[in-house]
Amino acid sequence: MSFTSLDKLMKKAESNNVPIYRIMIDNELNNQPVSEEELLQTMREQLEVMIESVRKGTEKIAMSTTGITGGDGYRVNEYVKKGDSIIDPKALKVVANAMAVNEVNASMGRIVATPTAGSAGILPAVLTNMYDTGQYTKDELVNVMFTASALGLVIANRASISGAQGGCQAEIGSATAMAAGALVELRGGTPTQVGNAVGLALKNSLGLVCDPVAGLVEIPCITRNGLHALTAMAAADMALADVPSIIPPDEVIDAMESISRQLPASLRETGIGGVAGTPTGQEIKNQVFGADSELDLADYLSAYEIIGPVMIGPSSSHTAGACRIGNVARQMLDDEPEEVVFTLMDSFAKTYQGHGTDVALIAGVLGFSTKDPEIKKAKEIADKRGLKYNFLEQNLGDGYHPNTARVHLWGKNGSHIQVIASSVGGGKVEVKTYNQYPTQIAAERPTLIIEHKDEPGYIAKLTTFIADSNHNIARINNRRTEFKGDSVTIFELDSTITPEFLECIKQAHPFIDRAVIVQTK
Repeated sequence: MSFTSLDKLMKKAESNNVPIYRIMIDNELNNQPVSEEELLQTMREQLEVMIESVRKGTEKIAMSTTGITGGDGYRVNEYVKKGDSIIDPKALKVVANAMAVNEVNASMGRIVATPTAGSAGILPAVLTNMYDTGQYTKDELVNVMFTASALGLVIANRASISGAQGGCQAEIGSATAMAAGALVELRGGTPTQVGNAVGLALKNSLGLVCDPVAGLVEIPCITRNGLHALTAMAAADMALADVPSIIPPDEVIDAMESISRQLPASLRETGIGGVAGTPTGQEIKNQVFGADSELDLADYLSAYEIIGPVMIGPSSSHTAGACRIGNVARQMLDDEPEEVVFTLMDSFAKTYQGHGTDVALIAGVLGFSTKDPEIKKAKEIADKRGLKYNFLEQNLGDGYHPNTARVHLWGKNGSHIQVIASSVGGGKVEVKTYNQYPTQIAAERPTLIIEHKDEPGYIAKLTTFIADSNHNIARINNRRTEFKGDSVTIFELDSTITPEFLECIKQAHPFIDRAVIVQTK
């Protein structure tokens, strides 16, 4: 099914008499050539990383790379142990859990974007809390992670999960709603109650601005995760008590999307307005970047686009997404990179140093994946490998997401490509142009890019060869410069593409000028 309506999702679950997680799992199986056990194992691994990040930040002090924040998750956890808190210690432990995850993120530690790095503490906090009660197995938690992802998919498709596009309501609000709904289903609630939990939680987050001080995923992100983890638990209990969301959850999501359009750019991840614009916020920015720095204006399908990727912090859009952009560009180059020029626009341009976007882009070009701990050393490694790099800031034009980069990349064997790609939230990317061709490549599936002349029958021959080779085509896109001119055909496939297959298709079709493979790493 297409995840665009919570009402349809709830009705489908009720009519089939199954939990929401079952619908999400079946959808994954219909769209991926994997077994159910493989699907569940991937989510188990995500859960293990979540729990690991909670433990790391609550049992020891995790300091951010800037030194501005750190240790608050640990301090709250130690306070809980005294048994003298105002609220129930078990509830306060969830606050500590959530803050801990985001401090691990700010220290460039390993976390799971859920749905983004800026909101990555909420779902792990509540799930780890439920696991620590001893009442639920990890397999039960894995199931409701699929529930959370289904809810997040609807929000992402109907509105946004990107702070640069929708403010923090799109990140923290989405995570809070996902966690609340997952808790309800974990406790045996009905699909209707799950929907009510989403509506109740998200309504409490409407209008929440994205105002990171100095453009860093630290203040107020860390404490905001802690407090909203409590909101998720309260919303779940309210829904289980049959408190309805008078405004249907789909309409709440629509309201969030409408508010997003009305938020000024200064309150959407640019590090200008809100608490980022206060005297103290500006002072912190100057401490980190110097007094001369300036911070001024300028489709989701899978569970793992919402819960995931496993990544090195601090930001899913600015770090994980940036790394993936660089990685995709390197694969498109199909050569050892020698020089790269990154042109950044809007939110990318104004906050790239604080978020580690520059380091992540370089890491991707070096071939690193989002989970590689060597990301933080990318500049040093680039210098050792002789990779020249430069960063420019420019408005690339209307119609692009605020987190967009143009990558000019030169290879050691004389190759050159130009790619414009956007990081659209939660580590997901979209390639908007490949050389002179407008495209729409998500790089989620194995992708085959073939350059050739525009001649009758060429695309049919390629399609037939791919099908005869037992590859299923998920999507095909063709662009050309002019009639019978240069063109590119892009095939997104459901199965891995081997170098051997690439050689075979080139040998079988002499009209191919160039062919490369892009596969998510």
